[in-house]
Amino acid sequence: MRMNPPEFYGSKMNEDPQEFIDEVHKMLDIMGVTPVEKAELAAYQLKGVAQVWFNQWKETRTEEMDLIQWERFKNAFLDRFFPIEMREAKVLGFIKLRQDSMSVKEYALRL
Repeated sequence: MRMNPPEFYGSKMNEDPQEFIDEVHKMLDIMGVTPVEKAELAAYQLKGVAQVWFNQWKETRTEEMDLIQWERFKNAFLDRFFPIEMREAKVLGFIKLRQDSMSVKEYALRL
């Protein structure tokens, strides 16, 4: 089985930060990597603006120079690229979503 991990640039309009995190998490869970390796491999998939952000974030962390765990990386990444306001708007859109006259397939694609 060949896996193509997603890349995240942080500057493309059609990028979904949550989808990037979910896909990376799913793929690396299958591979059985540790939380530290998961953060390192996810960071490797960052390009452009996102890579610059990661390098700056890593250098300016005030915590001791411990290894970056997956949860810490994920939370910092989502805080930067998927702010709480956007998350709340997405949840609200999901709550208001109605099937109405859409087919099941059309409805599922809107999710």
